[in-house]
Amino acid sequence: MPWIDAKYYAATQVMDEARHVEVFSKYLDTKLSGHYPINSHLKMLLDDIIADSRWDMTYLGMQIMVEGLALAAFSLAHQTTPDPLLKQLLRYVMSDEARHVAFGVLSLKEFYDGLTEAELLERQEFAFEAAVRMRDRFLQQEVWERMGVDVKDAIRIFNVPAEVKNEDPFQQLLFSKIVPNCKKLGLLDANDGWLRKRFDVLGVTKFEDWQDTGEEYLEFDEVNKDRATA
Repeated sequence: MPWIDAKYYAATQVMDEARHVEVFSKYLDTKLSGHYPINSHLKMLLDDIIADSRWDMTYLGMQIMVEGLALAAFSLAHQTTPDPLLKQLLRYVMSDEARHVAFGVLSLKEFYDGLTEAELLERQEFAFEAAVRMRDRFLQQEVWERMGVDVKDAIRIFNVPAEVKNEDPFQQLLFSKIVPNCKKLGLLDANDGWLRKRFDVLGVTKFEDWQDTGEEYLEFDEVNKDRATA
């Protein structure tokens, strides 16, 4: 990171993520039947994001795309799980994740305001590629294998080519945090709406006016203050 305040913040985020790994590992191993290894699609995406020498590309990949996807997935799990313990764990983790994404948006917005159209196009292409690769993650290959379902048959049913609109509500909802943040960063409509047109194909542009993570974090912050006061 080019700014000392951002370096300090990044250090606190490492601590947050270590806490998340610990709490989810304990929950999965003690309350459930264990956890899966990292999905191959996600691992390759993370490796590419971290390997990029440009700090803002790593920020875009991690803070906006991957963290945004995680926040949407945790939100959906929080809404649907009947387990009160998991609900509480997810609420705490979501508060951290919302702060991470909000800080990413804040940092990148200032930086992107000074980029050229050509430079912004690189970021748009990167965001779209990451979105497609993250969508490919949620084919649940590891789950089908453990259940004894033929993995190739399952993938053939659920896999959707990038150029085909995907109507699966779960996969679409996973982008409900990414699209409004991309819009706030100016990526959605730069270069004559290059990214908007691609998100239209994926069927996720309808999320553009949903609550962005900066607003969401303020709500989490108020809830946490109320809990501390109580």
